[in-house]
Amino acid sequence: MAETCSFLPEEWWECIFKLVDDGDNNHYWEPLSLVSKQFLSITNRLRFSITISDKTIPFIPRLFDRFPNITSLNITGFSTESDLDELLTNISTFPVDIKSLTFFHCYSNIPTDGLRAFSKNMKNLTSLTCYRINKIRKNDLFFLADCFPLLEELNLSHPVIATSYDFELDDDDRLLALPKLRKINLSGNFIDRQYVNSLCKNCNLLRDVVVTDWF
Repeated sequence: MAETCSFLPEEWWECIFKLVDDGDNNHYWEPLSLVSKQFLSITNRLRFSITISDKTIPFIPRLFDRFPNITSLNITGFSTESDLDELLTNISTFPVDIKSLTFFHCYSNIPTDGLRAFSKNMKNLTSLTCYRINKIRKNDLFFLADCFPLLEELNLSHPVIATSYDFELDDDDRLLALPKLRKINLSGNFIDRQYVNSLCKNCNLLRDVVVTDWF
């Protein structure tokens, strides 16, 4: 099989591999990558998403070197804000262009220091998900908008802790500065759809507001 690889241009092999792609898991590519160095190189280039946990940290430089076209990060299982700050600050030093960032079951508050460092180099982020993070407050919403003004999708749903004070109205209420925002999910927070709509009055492209299980 390895000898036949050279008979087709790599662009053709890429098209073939995309036909057997199973999404983010890429399980079908794993055996293909063992066929030859050429196939390994192709599958590495076609990988756009990786998942990072605490066990992955020592291998981050190797992962970004192996998969040069990564645009999506899924971060899971971290329990302290300081760990996430350190991780994001570290990732910000690599020459990657992350467009989608997901925190999944990270039981900490919003890692402001890490995201601030991350935003200085990852200026094209368009999708941010913080699912089941410890706590979301109104100020976090404005902080994220300041860091990532190009966001099109923002998911801050189902925090572990939600209180009636998190999105309390006050005299200094601002509007979100996210002109490209198309979808926002604040399900599971102490907030209602009307308040989200008022926050997003200057988000002219907003078409999808998800607020379920609200209190």
